[in-house]
Amino acid sequence: RDMTIFANCVFFIKVKYLPIQKKNSLKACITENGGVINFVLNHKCTHVLVDNANILSHHYLKITQKYQLPVLHVDFVWKSVENGKLLITDAYEINKSQGNISNQWSGGHGRCILHGLSIYLFYSENAPFYPQDFEVAKYNILEKINSKESKDFVVIELHCSQEQHEFLFRLYAHFSASSGTKKNKQFIINKTAEEIRENYDILVANLKSQNFRLRETFPPEAECLASTKLQQLLLEESINSSAVCQEVSDFVELIWAEAIGHLDSLLLESVNNISLNDVSKAEGILLQVKNALNEGADEAALREMMMEFYQLIRHKTKIDYLVSKRLLSRKQDLCQLMRDMLNVRETSMSCPNPSSFAKYQALRCRIDAVDPMSDEFHSVERQVLKNNYNGCSVKILQVYRIGRVSETAEFLGSLGNVRSLFHASSVRNFMGILSRGLLMPKVVVEDHGVERTDTGNLGSGIYFSDSVSASIKYSSPSEMDGTRLLAVCDVALGSCLDLYEQDFSLNAAPSGYNSVHGVRKTADISSDFEDDEFVVYKTTQVKIRYVVKFRLAEDQIKHFQPGTGVETEQDNTESESQCHSQNESYELPSADISKTVKTGLQDRQGNPVPLKSVHIKARIIDFVAQVVMFQTYTNQNSSPIEAKYVFPLDDKAAVCGFEAFVNGTHIIGQVKEKSQAHREYREAVSQGDGAYLMDQDAPDIFVITVGNICPNSTVLIKITYITELSCQNGCITFHMPASVSPWQQDRALNENTQDTIKKICVKQVETLKNGFSLDMSIEMPYRIENLHSWTHKLKIKKTECKAVIKTVENSSLDSSGFGLDIWISHAYLPRMWVEKHPNKNSEACMLVFQPEFEAAFDGEQLSSEIIILLDCSNSMAGSTLLQAKQIALHALKLLSSRQNVNVIKFGTSEFLCFLNCKPYLTCHDLILRASLLYYIIIISATATLGNTDLWKTLRYLSLLFPSQGHRNILLISDGHIQNESVTFQLVKDNVYHTRLFTCGVGSTANRHMLRSLSQYGAGAFEYFDSKAKYNWDAKIQSQVSRIFSPGCSSVSIKWQQFDINAPKPLQAPAQIQSLFTNERLLVYGFVPHCTQATLRAIINDQELQTVVSTTELQKTTGTVLHKLTARAFIRDYEDGILHENETEHEMKKQTLKNMIIHLSLENSIITQFTSFVAVEKRDANEICSVDIPNILEIIAQEDVDFLPYMNWEQGPMES
Repeated sequence: RDMTIFANCVFFIKVKYLPIQKKNSLKACITENGGVINFVLNHKCTHVLVDNANILSHHYLKITQKYQLPVLHVDFVWKSVENGKLLITDAYEINKSQGNISNQWSGGHGRCILHGLSIYLFYSENAPFYPQDFEVAKYNILEKINSKESKDFVVIELHCSQEQHEFLFRLYAHFSASSGTKKNKQFIINKTAEEIRENYDILVANLKSQNFRLRETFPPEAECLASTKLQQLLLEESINSSAVCQEVSDFVELIWAEAIGHLDSLLLESVNNISLNDVSKAEGILLQVKNALNEGADEAALREMMMEFYQLIRHKTKIDYLVSKRLLSRKQDLCQLMRDMLNVRETSMSCPNPSSFAKYQALRCRIDAVDPMSDEFHSVERQVLKNNYNGCSVKILQVYRIGRVSETAEFLGSLGNVRSLFHASSVRNFMGILSRGLLMPKVVVEDHGVERTDTGNLGSGIYFSDSVSASIKYSSPSEMDGTRLLAVCDVALGSCLDLYEQDFSLNAAPSGYNSVHGVRKTADISSDFEDDEFVVYKTTQVKIRYVVKFRLAEDQIKHFQPGTGVETEQDNTESESQCHSQNESYELPSADISKTVKTGLQDRQGNPVPLKSVHIKARIIDFVAQVVMFQTYTNQNSSPIEAKYVFPLDDKAAVCGFEAFVNGTHIIGQVKEKSQAHREYREAVSQGDGAYLMDQDAPDIFVITVGNICPNSTVLIKITYITELSCQNGCITFHMPASVSPWQQDRALNENTQDTIKKICVKQVETLKNGFSLDMSIEMPYRIENLHSWTHKLKIKKTECKAVIKTVENSSLDSSGFGLDIWISHAYLPRMWVEKHPNKNSEACMLVFQPEFEAAFDGEQLSSEIIILLDCSNSMAGSTLLQAKQIALHALKLLSSRQNVNVIKFGTSEFLCFLNCKPYLTCHDLILRASLLYYIIIISATATLGNTDLWKTLRYLSLLFPSQGHRNILLISDGHIQNESVTFQLVKDNVYHTRLFTCGVGSTANRHMLRSLSQYGAGAFEYFDSKAKYNWDAKIQSQVSRIFSPGCSSVSIKWQQFDINAPKPLQAPAQIQSLFTNERLLVYGFVPHCTQATLRAIINDQELQTVVSTTELQKTTGTVLHKLTARAFIRDYEDGILHENETEHEMKKQTLKNMIIHLSLENSIITQFTSFVAVEKRDANEICSVDIPNILEIIAQEDVDFLPYMNWEQGPMES
C-alpha cells in the first residue's frame, strides 16, 4: 500500500456534522498516508476540508481566496486513499465564491427583497442556516439567450429538509452566465409547503419577466449548476432521454434475450400470458412447501403442494416432485425472473416486439459503455483481475457503467468502510438485478451451485467477494453468446465482524455491526470459508457501479445477433391515438337496473317462462338477517327441460340452504366443492334423474339450475340465505333486490352445465302480480322507534324491542324489490352477541361497533387538500384506463365545489397539476376553470407513462406535506406497483397528515396491494367490478363521503377469555379497515367462553378504548351467528388481508384453504368455490309425475311469528 499519497499536503479541517469516530478516522487516514494536519488556516495549508458549504465563516473564506486554497469535501480524502493516488480536486471542490454577485442584487448583508420575498445569498455571513440533509421535491431549468454565443442559465430547486428545523423548505436558485465566471446562488426559506410552492411560482414568473424561458430538457453545460441531490434525479431522467450507443443496445438485447430464452425453455406458455397474481400465488405455495419441509412433512404431502405450483406455473418437461431446498431455490428464482420480466415489460406492453431503446428504458437504470482505451476501463480491469487465487484465465471484454437512482438516493454511504466488491450471477438474472437491484434471498440453501452467490454460509443476506476466482463459481456462460457477467458494487460495510465459522441462522448483522466477513482460510488461518465472503443484510448498503462482461479460456464464445425491434415510437403513438380516438363514454352506468334490462321472464328465444310466486320468511337480529325464499315456476313445454333462474342478492349475502319440492319429492341440497357438484349434476341429468344445482356466480349473483323438469309440472325451490344490513344515520335498512344487471344475467345464463336436454333460461325482471308475500320477525337490542317500507304496504305488531311484519294480501314484486327501514334508539352504542350451537360445543360471537363522530370543523375541511391520483402506467391500457377515467371524472364531479382539489397522473414519472389555490378564496370562476382543466387532464390520459412507480409520487407529496388540515388521496389503479416495501413505508410514515383511499380497477387488479395501502393509509378500499357497474356510483359516493369524514383507524379487538386452556380466538376480519361517518363494524369470532371484548381505535389522533360485554343468560342458541361467522371467515379469505407481504398472504391462503372448505361444508355456506347439488333418483321406466306440491302448507311450516299472542295494528302501514 502506498503510504505517501498525501506527501507534501497540509490540510486544514473544519467539520461540523461528521461524527467524532469518522472525524478521528479522517485524521488518521491523512497522517497514515503521509499528510500533515494544520490547526491554523494560513499560507502553509494546501487543502481545506469541510463537510458542508456553510461551515466556513466570512473570515476563513477571505483567507482561502487570498491564498487560492481549494475548499474540498472530506470525501476527497476517502476517494484518494481508495484509488491509491492523490485525485484531482475539481470534482470535490465546493464553490467558495462570495464576491461574484448577480447584478439584480441590491442592499447589504447578502439579503434583498423581491416581490415581498426575503432572498439570501448562499455564502453570505448573515444567511440563515439550512440543514444539508434535504431532498429535492421539484426543479426547473430556465435559459436566456443573449446571442448565438451567449446564454444564461438558472436552475431552481425546491428543497425539503429531512431534519427538524424551523424552516423546513428552501427555494434554491443557481445562476450562471455564458462566460462561466459569473455565478451565484440564492435561496428563500419558508416554514410551510403552501408558502414555498407559491413562492416557487412567483420566482419563475419573475425570471420569465427578465426574458428567461423554461426548458424541457437539461443541457449538459448546466448540470454543474444542479445540487448534488438534483444530479441524482437527473441521472434517472437521463434514462428516458439519453441516446443509446450500439454497445449498450447489444448488451440490453443480450440480457433480455437470455431471460426470455430461459423462460421459454421451461414454461409451457409465454410469460406474457401469466399474471403477476399467479406469480404471487406460486410464491406463496413455495413458501408453504418450504415451511412444511422444515417441519418434516412427508413426501406425499410435499408432492401434493408442488402439484398446485405446477398447475399455476405450467412447465414443458422435467417436472420435479422431489422436494429439496435446492429445488425450491430454483423455482423461487424462476418466479423472481417471471416477476422481473412482467414488471420490465410493463413499459412496453403496447409493443409485441419493443425496440432496444424501449427495453433500455424499461430497466430504469443508466448504462454507459466504458471506452476500452480509457483509464476508467483499465482501473476496473485491474481491480477485477487483482485477486485471482486459482490462476484461471480471465479476459475482460467490456465494462458498463451503471447508475440506479434508487440506490444513489438510498445508499447508506454514511456507515463508512465502503468497499468495491463483486457479485456474480447467471446472465439471465441481470435483467432483474439492473431493474430492481440486488435482493435478499427468499430461500437460503447451503449449496446453491452456480445459481446465485448467496450460498448461505452466513445466513440470509446479500453476498460479495473481493476475488474474481471466487466470483467465477457463481457465474455461468450465456446461452446466447457464451460470455459471463459480474457486478462491481460499492458496499457500505460499516462496522464489519470477522467470522471464521459458518452461521446459517443469520438474517441480520450481529448487534453493534453492519456486516459480516467470512475470512478465507490460508496456511496460517483456520477457517470454514474457501473464499473471503462479505455479507450485508440491507439492500440500502449496496450500490451497483459497473457490470463487467468477461470470459474464461474454456468458454465457447458464440456470435449473438440481437433482434431488432420493429415497433417504433411513432407506431406506439399512433396506436395509442387510435385507441384514444374511439368514442369512449365517460358516464357511469345507471344505478337503476330496471332502465337497462328488458322486461319479462324470458328464455333465450324470448319465450315466456312463468314464475308463479315468491314468498319470503325472514328473521332480523340487530344488523343481520336470515331469509328463507320460496319460488315456484312451471314447465309448460311438452318435453323435459333444464331451467336456469338467476336471482340477485346484495354482496354481503351468503346462501346457506337449498331445497326443492318437485314431483311429490322433497330434495335437500348439499354443499360440495364446485367441480364435484357440477360432475354429479351432469351425471344425474345424463341418466335421466332429477338434478338441482345452485352456484354463486359473483358476490351478488346466484344461479339455480334445475335439470329434467317434467312437462306441465310445478317446482318449488326453497333458498335460505344470511346477510348483513346497512345502516345510515341510525336507520337500519333491509333490501331484497328483484333484478340484476343484464351483463351478469347473460354471463350466468349462458354457462353450459350439461349437453343432454333442452335448456330454458329464466330472468326475474318483470312485475310479479299478486304473487308475493313476506313475513318477518325483528329483534333489536334497544327500543324500535319506527318501521317503514318504501315498496310495500305492511301489517305490523310490536313490543319495545321486537316486531313482526307482513305484507298485505295480493302484494306484487317489481324491479324495486322489497325494502324496509328500521329506526332504533342508541344505534351507535357498541354491543356483543354470543350464540351457542344447538348440536355441538361451539360459540360464535358478533361485535357491533358504529362510532358516532363529532361534526368535523368547517375550517379543517376547507384547509384539507384532496388529490385524485390516476394510474397511467402501461398496465392500465385498454378498458382498465377507461374505467379509471369514469371513476376519476365522477369523483371530480362530486368534488367540483371544492377549490383545493388537484389531479396527478403518474407512471414512471408523475404529471403534477398544482394551482396553489388559497383555501379561503371563493372565486366561482377560478373553481370552474380548475375543474375544466382537471377534466381535460383526465380525459386526455393515456396508459403510456411506463411502470407503476407510485412511490415517487408519494415521496414528492410527503416532502410537501400540508401545514394544516389533512391531505386525502384518492388512488385509482390496478394495483400492480413497483417497489412495494418503499411504497408501504411512505404510506405508514405519512399517515398522520395524509390519508389514502384506493379504488381498484381491471379484472387482474391486485386487490391485496390496494387494500393494504388503504389499511396503512387510514383510508378505505373499493373494488370496481366490471360485472357489477350498477353499484359504481354508490361506491364512488362512499369514498368521497369518507374523504369529508373524520376517521377511526387502527381498529383492533382483544377477546377476554376466562378459561386459560381455551383455544386461541379466531376472528374475521383479521385486519379491520378504517371506519367513517355512518359506517358500522361487525366483527365475528369463534371464541369459546367469552362474554367480554375490548375494542381499541384511533379517532382524531386520540386513542379510544371501549369494552363491550354480555352475560351467560343473554347468550342465544341457534346457528345464524355461526353461519355468519363462517361466511365472514370465507369472505376474509377471499378479499381480506392475511399478511402485509403478498407472498406470506398467498401462503396463508394455501394453508387456510382446507379450513375454509370445511367451514363451507359444515355450515352449508355457498361460496364461489362451492355449490349446492341435489339429485333425485328416478327409475328408467318411471313416468314423469306432475304432482303439484302443497305450496301453502310447505311455506306455513316456516313460522317466524314470535308474537302470536298479539294482534296486528289497525290499518296497514303505507309504503
